[in-house]
Amino acid sequence: MLKALRIIGAVLTVIGLAGIAATHFATSAMMVAIGVRALSMLSVLSYVVAGVGAATFLGGTIPAVADRIRQQNDQRLLESDREKDRKNFTDYAHDSLNPEKTRVRLEQLRRNNPNLSQLVDRCIDQLDRMDTYQARHKALLQANEAIYLEDTIEILDQSERRMCRNIRNIINCCILIEDTDKDINELDQGIITGSLADNEEELGEVATLLRYSVAYINNYNRNGVSDRRELDAWLKVMKASTGGSNEKI
Repeated sequence: MLKALRIIGAVLTVIGLAGIAATHFATSAMMVAIGVRALSMLSVLSYVVAGVGAATFLGGTIPAVADRIRQQNDQRLLESDREKDRKNFTDYAHDSLNPEKTRVRLEQLRRNNPNLSQLVDRCIDQLDRMDTYQARHKALLQANEAIYLEDTIEILDQSERRMCRNIRNIINCCILIEDTDKDINELDQGIITGSLADNEEELGEVATLLRYSVAYINNYNRNGVSDRRELDAWLKVMKASTGGSNEKI
């Protein structure tokens, strides 16, 4: 349609310009033959035809150019998104236990296959809850200047890495249906369920550690000394669950 408008516009413009040229350079003999009035009308008509032709040509050209520019911009955006995805994928591959890079990779899976949205939400929710526990624990230690409990910080970091390891197993399964419209039921539900359940258990252990830390600090603040046996016993449990192969029995 746009091409047809450009052709029609070009033809009308050429005809109009030819008429303008003819009337502009008309000889005295031509003026006598057709009359001055008729020649003037021909001149006006030629200008009209040339104007209509130019407008028609532009009407077919401007949208075509705009559409071409839009396509080029869309292509550039697509390439930019692809490059960003490749970079995010590479970054995650080099540091798969990093919680922030894990989040980025999960969102990438969601974009590529919306069927994974609910699963991605569950994984991100677990990471968010872990962030909340870590923030509360850090605030607790800082508010009470509890440098005597700094060893608990590493335990929380280990728990977070364990959770990222479980989510990595989930991501490994999701790769099989990435960039497709396949249903999530095609995933290995055993691995998915087991990994999410293990993370819930880890979150429960972190919540318990926070309770033990609060109790210890409050006792320390009241008496200037506090019994660490219960706290240390729990730390030992958590170290056992996150150490070695990081696989719970």
